[in-house]
Amino acid sequence: MEVQVAETGPCSRSLQITIPPDKVQEHLEGMYASASQQVQIKGFRPGKVPRAMIEKLHGPAILAEAKEQLLNRYFGEACRENEIKPIGNIKVDDIEKLEVKKNTELAFTVQIDVKPEFEIPSAKGIEVPAFEDEANDDDIDNALKEIAHQKRKIQPTEGAVEDGDFIKCDYTFRDGDNDVHTRTGVQLNTRIPINGVEPDAYTDALVGGKAGETREMAIKFPDNFEKEDVRGKDGTVKVTMHEVLRVSPPPIDDELAKGMEFESIDKLKEDLRARITGEKQRLGVQRQEEAALDFISSKVDMPLPPSLIEEQKQASLGTFGHRMKEQGMSDEEIQKKLEESKDEAHQDAERRVKLFFMIEAVAAQQQLSVEQADMEAELTNIAAANSSPEQQITPAQVHQHLEQENRLGELRLSLLERKVRDFLRENAKIVDKTAS
Repeated sequence: MEVQVAETGPCSRSLQITIPPDKVQEHLEGMYASASQQVQIKGFRPGKVPRAMIEKLHGPAILAEAKEQLLNRYFGEACRENEIKPIGNIKVDDIEKLEVKKNTELAFTVQIDVKPEFEIPSAKGIEVPAFEDEANDDDIDNALKEIAHQKRKIQPTEGAVEDGDFIKCDYTFRDGDNDVHTRTGVQLNTRIPINGVEPDAYTDALVGGKAGETREMAIKFPDNFEKEDVRGKDGTVKVTMHEVLRVSPPPIDDELAKGMEFESIDKLKEDLRARITGEKQRLGVQRQEEAALDFISSKVDMPLPPSLIEEQKQASLGTFGHRMKEQGMSDEEIQKKLEESKDEAHQDAERRVKLFFMIEAVAAQQQLSVEQADMEAELTNIAAANSSPEQQITPAQVHQHLEQENRLGELRLSLLERKVRDFLRENAKIVDKTAS
């Protein structure tokens, strides 16, 4: 076998591989011998079917399989001999035109990507920001206000009308001194004017009013007004207010807590404190990990394999397109959105591919690895998270499912990333960046 390796990019290689005629013929002879043992033709014992008959009946299929086997075998040998570890997509130039022929060499060219070569700084002692890891009283108060805001209701108020309030009222349209039309039992809002009334004048007329009062405002009767004879004319609207309604949050008390299935407001506060503390810690840890990874990224000049970026990009766009399809968007809308998202998807793919190689590099630098015990523990966690009283999932079932989906490698990578992130954080230098 003859192999010529050419560097076609920082992370790309071209392999020109030539399999000599004798190796091609040897492989073909082996395949025809195997076919002779397997082919069953009436009147011939196994292994005694004439070669010409096998070639006539199964020649094209045998040659097609021979091509695939030869390409795989000698490509693998070429990579091992030249210490090349391909990643991403592997492309054989003009593969459809390649033909395996008796006593004839088979020459083909393969385009591959390889891992980038780069150096990273020490993963120890990277500065990361400190964070507040417990909920404070302001956090609790803000959370309670947000809960009350979410549970606000329209309630009567004795106070004067404020912007945003509702008013139960009757109002009468007037043309000069004549009543034109009256509407009773109507509910108005200060921000939604009566058709034909200037918005600012409408709001100014209502704000400050109280139940029992009457307010008047100018109107230009719209073209679709009920009374045809006043359409387009100037007039007035007299609003008689009966009740002022305001969207108000409930009191922050035991009743609010009981509505959320807590015994008292103190019990609700305890729950909020625990949950907010947990979230602060989660976000703080995440920020520290990202700060460490950002620092390493800023110090690394890394060429990226084009095929991996394209693979990640297409996977991301495919997921996005599937999600839009499920939402009922048309094919035309989906294609437009996908086209608009290509640049962003490409940038995201570059970020994820770079992160992948940085994680690998840190793991190698610090001798971090995923052991069998790590895998077993994670499979147990996944099984527990997906089990219910009605159906218990076992770690073995999770393993089988991931194996069938070809996702065990994905799980191992996620565990390695977790180990690297933990290492970076645990060996970082905590800096209070808010201090002067």
